[in-house]
Amino acid sequence: MATVRKILVADPDPATVRALAPVLRQRGYQVHAARDGSRALQAAILRFPDLILLDEDCPLLDARSFVRILRTNPRTERIPVVITGASSDPDRSRLGLYLRKPFNLDEVLARVEQVFRRAEASRAVSGDGREIEGNLAQIPLVDLLQILSVNRKSGTLTVEREGERASISLAEGRVVDAAMGAVVGEKALFRLLTHREGQFAFLPGLPPAAQRIDRRVEELVLEGLRQADEVARLLPELPAPEDGVELAVHPSEIPAGLHPVTEEVLGLLQSGAPRPFHELLDRCRATDLEAMRAVGALLEHGYARRREALSPEPRGQLLAPHELHALRARIARGRSSGPQTVGKVVVAGGGPLARRAALSRFQAVPGFRPEPEPPAGGFGTVGRVTLADGVRVDLAELPGDRALMPLWRPFSAGAVGALVLLPADGIDPLLEELVKVQRLPVVVCGPSEARVPDVLREAPGGFAFEGSDAAEGLRALLAGAGARGPLV
Repeated sequence: MATVRKILVADPDPATVRALAPVLRQRGYQVHAARDGSRALQAAILRFPDLILLDEDCPLLDARSFVRILRTNPRTERIPVVITGASSDPDRSRLGLYLRKPFNLDEVLARVEQVFRRAEASRAVSGDGREIEGNLAQIPLVDLLQILSVNRKSGTLTVEREGERASISLAEGRVVDAAMGAVVGEKALFRLLTHREGQFAFLPGLPPAAQRIDRRVEELVLEGLRQADEVARLLPELPAPEDGVELAVHPSEIPAGLHPVTEEVLGLLQSGAPRPFHELLDRCRATDLEAMRAVGALLEHGYARRREALSPEPRGQLLAPHELHALRARIARGRSSGPQTVGKVVVAGGGPLARRAALSRFQAVPGFRPEPEPPAGGFGTVGRVTLADGVRVDLAELPGDRALMPLWRPFSAGAVGALVLLPADGIDPLLEELVKVQRLPVVVCGPSEARVPDVLREAPGGFAFEGSDAAEGLRALLAGAGARGPLV
């Protein structure tokens, strides 16, 4: 018989406990309560809970002291603690260590399940010489790095996705190096942190001699996520990955004293021929964010210009064979016509900036071709993704204007899912049509999961948050992310 997990809710407000306890018990958890920090500490030592939800304003013993005392006791040092409160703490929220009040009960349950998945993975690697493997969809890379850090592991963590292989080297729980193709160090690690899909494997062993990274794991993760948010903000104003960038003036016309990263980018451009934007990012030693800022500054001041529609490099298949088979089956349950198996993805939400960023990122999706003219008023087909074996998916924008409500259902007929961009404010009727009436699986893309509307989290067809990269979100949606039940 499975052991019942125990959750200690430490909160001075009895109403909070009354609201949380029944929901947690319905999920099979055993719930204990304490109204101050002192009683919570006593309950933790006597009952040894599997998780503590601790209000940051608990009297008698503040949260920092509570956690410090807990960590000094060998019996309680590994009990996960999630702090709750009304203040905003985005950094701890991103690390899964904070829940904001008033509670969204679905968010609380999701966080509890995340903590327990992390605890199970931590137990799996706690022994000496243990190899582990799995999927980032179940254990995100952020969680995985924290688990390896807490257990002070040394070895190599490899991540594979669509034939691309990357590695992270650890020594005593510290990340000391990362490599992703020709990109190494923090630059490679920050790119990897945006990946939400792929297979991973950890092989214990001695760390490498080269150590390019020297920061704490928590600091690295937070900085990587912050940079990912800023990259998503900058992308709409920058060239597409395959677009070229070239000097627009003679090097002698460019003033001295530029930022070192800008100087490095200029050096890469002085070969004369346009360089693909993605190649500039790869060759620049600085992080992607710093390189993007440098390219943006050169373009803004007229020292460089973009050249569109360079011949793209050959790209691999978007979906693995089994994912393509599953997608074909999902399309077949909807409507298709013509010689191809044709499905549809509804793109909704996002302001003008987010939509432009998404369209720019779709350029990196193998098989994607944009429409020559963007749809007027955010209503129409923005592009098509041609896959193998005669499978095609059309990407159709659907605006949230209530005046267009009669067209929502016929226009989205045959859709295999919805890709919702944040912000998604003021379009609740459209979202309810997609998730409650049409019961589409939903993938959400945006800088922060905290801004996901509740109606999407409760989607009967399934829900997944895939970070700020719309290309990653589209690939995940087509591969079945968020979908409930069997896909074939």
